[in-house]
Amino acid sequence: MESSHTPRLTAAATPGRYLRNAWYVAGWASDLGNDPWSRIFLEEPVALFRDAEGVAHAVEGRCPHRFAALGRGRVVDGALECPYHGLRFDGRGACVHNPQGEGRLPHTGLRSYPLVEAHALLWIWMGAADRADPALIPDFSWLNDPRWAVVRGATLAEGHYELYTDNILDLSHANFVHPALVADAFTTGQRRFWQEDGQVHSEYVQHNAPLSVGLAPLFDAAGHDMDFYGHVEWQAPAVLFFDYRAGRPGTPREDCRSLPSLHAFTPATGDETHYIWATARDFAVDNAEVSAGMLGALKYAFEEEDLPMIRECHRLMKGQDFWALRPLVLEGDGGGVRARRALQRLIEAENNDNTAGADLALAGQQEG
Repeated sequence: MESSHTPRLTAAATPGRYLRNAWYVAGWASDLGNDPWSRIFLEEPVALFRDAEGVAHAVEGRCPHRFAALGRGRVVDGALECPYHGLRFDGRGACVHNPQGEGRLPHTGLRSYPLVEAHALLWIWMGAADRADPALIPDFSWLNDPRWAVVRGATLAEGHYELYTDNILDLSHANFVHPALVADAFTTGQRRFWQEDGQVHSEYVQHNAPLSVGLAPLFDAAGHDMDFYGHVEWQAPAVLFFDYRAGRPGTPREDCRSLPSLHAFTPATGDETHYIWATARDFAVDNAEVSAGMLGALKYAFEEEDLPMIRECHRLMKGQDFWALRPLVLEGDGGGVRARRALQRLIEAENNDNTAGADLALAGQQEG
């Protein structure tokens, strides 16, 4: 289940730099039920709710009357009711009910955000609504494919979202942070990093080596050396697919047993990140014991090993820019460095487009 904690939106938060015209994961679709959500995305308060037909909506999360958190309210007749004074808003952000006086509707409304339910997830677009193309949503269709058994989670984690992206693109950390789950393949095996069609890739390959004690049972690898393949694919701004495969030596890569996983990092503020993750398997699909074991191990790895490490890194940075700290770059940083630079270019291009658009609008007003 999604954490019920809402990030703090304060002036003291580290300023974030965000790509707005992109799809972010807002959460698991099945977790949004009758009760609305109060969230912070890209330092903006957002309320998510389902209308009377069950369609999910995302609107500005701050009531225009006295600035209450609309996501703390309730859904009445398909509209989102403010918990403070009872104004109601529909999925377009229009005020549709005023319990005060004669019930006249105020001439105001809320910003609404494009929200799409796809691949068992809710995808939100925080930029210009007319640019929100659902065809740009990454394909994670295996998440609701019955041929796969999926374990998943979501949590609100302390730390800048790019630190979490770095963590997945450079898996050499796993030998030290997750010793029960990973052998030495990510550190000593063949590594390759590249960029293609706007995506960044990290690949790890090692032949004839033992798997970790935690994963060996899933691959029937106890007492056997295995061939291992790991491929991470990053798509801006912070959605990653990790294909983990292993098989007996000589097994073709495409025939190896696979554990695909999703890692989505949606910035709340410059200091907090929504972390939505999942891992699937296409074997022992109906085995609840295997699912429970995977869920427990992965939840522990992500929330009790990764998160504390990244939280401490973030705190020690003390709000300083990543590059301004002149980080040492190692061989395993090829993916993370590429992703950071690609994202920076996209954000700069978007900011330049916005500035140019604002200048044109101002010029038109002056001419008028």
